Amino acid sequence: MIKRVLTIQRGIESVGDVINDFISNYLRENEYVIDINYIENGIRLKHYEEGRGEGFETVVAAIVHIGEKDNETN
Repeated sequence: MIKRVLTIQRGIESVGDVINDFISNYLRENEYVIDINYIENGIRLKHYEEGRGEGFETVVAAIVHIGEKDNETN
């Protein structure tokens, strides 16, 4: 059963890092990731870097479904 849902909106190159950071630092001991869905959410201009031409990046929304482990022992 889904306990909570986390929505992360980032560029496609960094969304995985944000998800991994959440799992490592904020996912509680009695929780687990049920599923992760990615939805393309548009395109935006990348941050300017000297020596690099203008570029665009794909923006995605990652929807992370989090469940809670059953504490009962059989």
